[in-house]
Amino acid sequence: MAQNKSALSLLCLLAFVSGHWATEAVPNRTDSVIFSPQPLARTKAVPLVQPREEVPEHDGFDFASVVSRFLPTSSKIKNDACRQDSLAVLEALKTLQPWALQMVDATAKLPAGLLHGNIKSYGQFDECLEVISKGRRQFVGQYCLANVHIQAFEEVTDRFLDEITLGRRANEITYNRTHMPVPDLLPSMALIQFASCIPSSCTPEDVQVTLTDAMQWAVKPTGMRASVQVYPESCTTLKSNPFTKGEVAMILVIVILLLLVFFSSAYDIAELNYAESESPIGKALVAFSLPRNWERLFKEDVVQPGVIGSLDGIRVFSTLWVVMTHKILYYAQEPWINKLQLVDALASLIKMPLINTLLNVDTFLLISGLLKAYHYLRDLENKRFNFISCYTRRYLRLTPAYMVVLGFYATLLVRLSSGPGWNKFVEQPTDACKTNWFYNLIYLNNYLDNGNQCMVQTWYLAMDFQLCLLAPLIVYPLWRWPNVGKFIFISVTLLSVSIPFITIYCARAVPSYVLGASDSSIQWYMQNIYFITHQRASPYIIGLALGYIFYRMNTTKVKLTKVTVAAGWALSMAVLYAVVFGSFDIFQYGHEYDPMESAIYGALHRPAWALAVAWIIFACNCGYGGMCHSTIANCYFFINT
Repeated sequence: MAQNKSALSLLCLLAFVSGHWATEAVPNRTDSVIFSPQPLARTKAVPLVQPREEVPEHDGFDFASVVSRFLPTSSKIKNDACRQDSLAVLEALKTLQPWALQMVDATAKLPAGLLHGNIKSYGQFDECLEVISKGRRQFVGQYCLANVHIQAFEEVTDRFLDEITLGRRANEITYNRTHMPVPDLLPSMALIQFASCIPSSCTPEDVQVTLTDAMQWAVKPTGMRASVQVYPESCTTLKSNPFTKGEVAMILVIVILLLLVFFSSAYDIAELNYAESESPIGKALVAFSLPRNWERLFKEDVVQPGVIGSLDGIRVFSTLWVVMTHKILYYAQEPWINKLQLVDALASLIKMPLINTLLNVDTFLLISGLLKAYHYLRDLENKRFNFISCYTRRYLRLTPAYMVVLGFYATLLVRLSSGPGWNKFVEQPTDACKTNWFYNLIYLNNYLDNGNQCMVQTWYLAMDFQLCLLAPLIVYPLWRWPNVGKFIFISVTLLSVSIPFITIYCARAVPSYVLGASDSSIQWYMQNIYFITHQRASPYIIGLALGYIFYRMNTTKVKLTKVTVAAGWALSMAVLYAVVFGSFDIFQYGHEYDPMESAIYGALHRPAWALAVAWIIFACNCGYGGMCHSTIANCYFFINT
């Protein structure tokens, strides 16, 4: 009986809150409105609207009392300016002042589709910021996004909360979510958010007190308990902030670069003597030439000697896969009204390439290792290799452009736009850049404070740079002392597989980014495995071996039988399928965790993927690629990579 009563109260609550901003009931009038069209073909007309006298009277809806609960008007608010401005809003609503109605209209309502995971109600951000009071109190609209936490103490309400949070309520960290490690990499399906438009004189604390009381009042009939968190960075007003010294410096850097491009391009166009432009001074003058650099990027239609053509198509398709899967990764955080479909996708085997999202990066590590070994060995053969110059050249090629992007990210990026999610996806990473930018410049951001990285996607640059430092220690012995080099290579490969196996097994960690896992498990995996070079090195090391094979193929022609080629392709396709689709059970909601299963998959799926892709590159480069080679070695892919 108690459960039925709670269920009835819950349904009444939903009906009430969904209309808590509804306008006051229209009073009865003595005149009636009846629409009676002309009869057609002897059919008697029926009134479409019944007389208002026939509508039963009711007590109406106390609009002001409900609105006042969501505005900081109570005696608990110690901020007198906020309380007086909020009372002014209520007074303006009595006369239906447009600006006051605009504030109410911009405030969130209970959204449709709760049972499909639509638990984030963002209101109208721009409409709120456009509010300017017209009364005796002068203020503007302030948009605040609150995190709402609801506790259930009865089975029926607990089951309801599980339904609307898609079963992730027990897995997600919803308290203090804004300030935890890697917040923009975690799924957000259980965090209820509610936007409020309030006077600009109110503080986040005022909003938090008000909404906590309002939500507690709203859910009290159901036996649930509510609390609210409002962070200072979650409140926004339409105001112009003066440029900081860092922002001014960044603008000057951009202006200087644009001037360099302009004058370099003008010199390049005006310079008719190509030989003169190839002198050291001429090269410096045309280094920033837009026409010349554009031609180098997009007009190169002749494959140079030593270029492995099949890599271009693999890069293109892998890049498309990276973009697509990372977009799906952010779907789990954005306020979609049908987020239930994302959970349902986990139960579809055919969608595993979109769910098992982290394999595509290993393809780039494989290619990077291949090219690094191949070019190192050619330089060693031509006696042009120098360890110090190799590292210095690598650093100087990456860092100047990297510094400009870091500077822009830390200063001007936050000014480009605004919105309800701007703080989470832009302002917080910007703050990380202001404190941790130095870790990026020394390429250790994937190890040092990696839960608060500046430009989290640059973990790959750090990992690639660190592996670049490791590569000569493996490649040089292979060239100088082949037997010793092979022993070192085998030892490092086994080590790169053993480390993640031991780590995952001992820590009982997830083997990949598993959407159904808890936030703490995903956090630990990202910070201790995914970002960490010694946990991810196996594809790069396999790439080094493939580069060594290609180097040796310059003097030794490889001939394979049809049986060998067929077996190679069959095994490669089988491994690719097993890596992507074989983990289907691991990615399912409710899958019982098995540390051995996770350790085996977590340790072997990356090298297995790299070996399968390595065969594709090898076969295509040796003339055994068939249609696959003609597709991925297409000249259009070369132009666009």
